[in-house]
Amino acid sequence: MDLSGNKELLDRHLVAFFASRKATSHDAQLARQWANSICQTDKVVISGFHSPLEKDVLNILLENHHPAIIALGRALYKKVPSHLQSAFDEGRLLFISFRGYSRHSWNSAQQRNWGIADLANEVYFTQFDNTSSLSTLHFTLDCYSNMPVHILR
Repeated sequence: MDLSGNKELLDRHLVAFFASRKATSHDAQLARQWANSICQTDKVVISGFHSPLEKDVLNILLENHHPAIIALGRALYKKVPSHLQSAFDEGRLLFISFRGYSRHSWNSAQQRNWGIADLANEVYFTQFDNTSSLSTLHFTLDCYSNMPVHILR
């Protein structure tokens, strides 16, 4: 696992967030409310922040100066993206890469998601259908782990 940024964020209570690429407007509303409520806590959100709704949640976290861990499905950035630079400089971000792939792929996304879940103390999902790759992740965590697993409804 490669790291860049504030490594001390890993020592805090980590909340994983997963959202399907096919999120509804209702899912978006619930996720935004959830993100705003998380900003009132000392919990750190860990996610790939890859789907459109996950990106919305990241923007809420950034606007509220809340810490986040961005897990990449590829190698670490050679240069921090400009919209993340100030949060990175202020110690509110950590980038994690589980694999050194040069490109993001379905397989690297799966490795990223399972790695995120492995690091988390609790997990939140937006709703997803049975064909989503999140379905397997949710089922496995819900049935075989001791951590709290939630679906925003």
